[in-house]
Amino acid sequence: MPVFLSNGKTMLKILSNSVLSLSSVFFLSVLISGCQSPTTAQQTTSEALETSAQTQPLEIKVVVVTMFEIGEDDDDKPGEFQIWKEGQNLSTRYPFPMSHHDIYVNEDTGVMGIVTGMGTAKAAAAIMALGLDPRFDLNHAYWLVAGIAGVDPQDASIGSAVWANWLIDGDLAHEIDGREIPDDWKSGYFPLFSVEPIQANSEANSEKDSEDNAQPSGKPVQAMNGEAYQLNTKLTKWAYELSKDTALSDYPAMYELREKYLNYPNARKRPFVLIGDHMAAATFWHGKLLNEWANDWSQYWSNGQANFVTSGMEDTGSYQSMIYLDNANKVDKSRFMVLRAASNYAMQPDSLTAAENLAMESGENGYAGMQSALESAYNVGSVVVNDIIANWSTYKDALPYEASKVAPDEDTLNELITPTTEPVDAKLSAEELIKSLNLTGHVEGGFYRQTFKADHRPMLSTAHGDRVNMTSIYYLLSAKSPVGHFHMNRSDIMHYFHVGDPITYYLLNQDGSLETHVLGPDPTKGHEMQMVVKGGTWKASKISTTGDYGYGLIGEAVAPGFEYEDMQLAEQDELVSTFPEHSALIKTLTR
Repeated sequence: MPVFLSNGKTMLKILSNSVLSLSSVFFLSVLISGCQSPTTAQQTTSEALETSAQTQPLEIKVVVVTMFEIGEDDDDKPGEFQIWKEGQNLSTRYPFPMSHHDIYVNEDTGVMGIVTGMGTAKAAAAIMALGLDPRFDLNHAYWLVAGIAGVDPQDASIGSAVWANWLIDGDLAHEIDGREIPDDWKSGYFPLFSVEPIQANSEANSEKDSEDNAQPSGKPVQAMNGEAYQLNTKLTKWAYELSKDTALSDYPAMYELREKYLNYPNARKRPFVLIGDHMAAATFWHGKLLNEWANDWSQYWSNGQANFVTSGMEDTGSYQSMIYLDNANKVDKSRFMVLRAASNYAMQPDSLTAAENLAMESGENGYAGMQSALESAYNVGSVVVNDIIANWSTYKDALPYEASKVAPDEDTLNELITPTTEPVDAKLSAEELIKSLNLTGHVEGGFYRQTFKADHRPMLSTAHGDRVNMTSIYYLLSAKSPVGHFHMNRSDIMHYFHVGDPITYYLLNQDGSLETHVLGPDPTKGHEMQMVVKGGTWKASKISTTGDYGYGLIGEAVAPGFEYEDMQLAEQDELVSTFPEHSALIKTLTR
C-alpha cells in the first residue's frame, strides 16, 4: 500500500468572494464564536444552522472520494484529487472545516469530489461529516472511492485498476512481538479473540480443505467489529463490466519493473481492469511474508470468499461511516464502490529483499506505477461516473443493474414519443460507406480495400520472401459483420481510427496475456485513435451491433507490406489449446 503525502495547501479561504456563500457564513460563525461571549457565539452558530436548514440542499449524484493530494489542487504534480477536479470540472468550492480538505462540486452535473486525508480515522471522520452536512442531499448519491494502492503481483500488474467486492481491515488484531512468538507460529499477528495465528493458504496446509483451514472451529467467522465488509457485489460487477475495456496507460519504467517479477505472470502484464478485494491498514507494510499474511487474513475474515489484491489505508473507515449514515437514512450504502489502481507491488521480486525493494519504491517519487495508477483510477472511474450522470433519470431511483426493470417517468416517456423538430444528423449508412469506398468482404470478417502498396521502392528481404516496405487498407466492421475473427500477422500493423462507433480489440500475446484496447473517436473516454499490434500477436476485433453509426471504419498500415501468406486465421481448437485460460473469449471470436 502506498505512502501518501499530505496536502500542503492552505485549505480555508473563506473570504474569497465579496459575497459570502451560505457555507462560508456557517464556518465564519464558528471562527467568530471564539472571540464572543458564550451566549453570542451560540446565537451566531444557531442562526447559521437555521439558515442552512431553510436552504434547499444541493442534490449530489456522485461523490468521488480521494484520499490525498500533492501540493496544490490545480496546475502542479497531481495526487488523487487533482485529476478528478480538472477532469470533472469541480469548480465550485464549499468550505469544509470539519474535515481534512474543502469540498469541490460541479453543480451542473451533480458530481462532488472530496479528499479525506490519510488513514482510517480521517476517512471515517470525513465521510461522517459529509453525510451530516445539511448543504447536500446525498439520499440517492453513488459513492466512488478512487485511489492508488499496492497490488499483489500474483493477481495484477502496476497501473491496473481493481474493483473491490470485499473490504478487509488489517488493523484489528492481537499481536505478540516477533521476537517472542513460539517457534511453530508463522507470525505474532492473529485475529481478535483467537489465541494463535491462522494457517490459511500456507504451503503446509495447501492440500487441506480451505474452509477447515480458514475456520479451525468449523464455524463461520463472524466479523463483528469491522474486520470485514462485503460491498454490493452486483454493483461492483456492473461497474466492472462497464469499464473493463478501458485503455490504461503504460510507461517505460513500469515495463522495467514488471520484468523483475519473473515468476508472477499477472505482474508482467500490461495494466488491465479486474475485480479483486481490498485490505485497509494504517501501517504501510511490505514484503513477501506480509503479502502471504494479507491473503490469509482476507480468506479468514471473509470465510474464504475474498482474494486479497490491493492494499490501502482508509476504506474500512469510510464504509463504517456509510453504515451508520445508512442507518440514519442519510445515504444508501448499497451505492458505495471502491476502485483502487496499483501504483506499486505489495512485495519484492525474487531478486531483491523486502527492505531493498521498499527503499526503491518508498515515497511518491519512487513509484514506477504512480502516474499510470492516478490515470487509471480516473479513466476507469470516470466511465462509471459519466454513465451515472447520463442515466440519472433512471439510476436515481433504481440501481443500474435493475434499471431495465423500471418504466420511464411520465416526462421522459412524453419526450421519447414526441416528434422532434430538430434536423436529424444524416450519417452515412454502412452500406453507403461500403459502396462509396469500394470495399469488399475480408476473410477474417468485415470489409476492406487496399489503398496503397509501396511497390515503387526497393523490396525488403524477409525470412518468408521479399516484401514491399508498406501497404495500407481501409477496414470496416458493421452491425451485420461485427467481428474480425482471431488471426495473426507476421508484420507490425498500425491502426488509425477514422469514423463511426468504437471498436474493441483483443490481443493474445505469446506469454498468454490478454490485452484489450478500444479504438474510437473520444480520447476523454479512454479511446485510442492510433494503436500498434506487433507481428506474432493473435488479434480479434468486435463492434457493438447497437451503436449510433452501425459501423466503425479504420485504416491500417502494415510494415513490411501485407501478403496473405503472412496471415494465419485461427483454428478454434488449436487456439483454445494454446490459451485455455481464454477459451470463452476465443470461442466467441473464432469461426
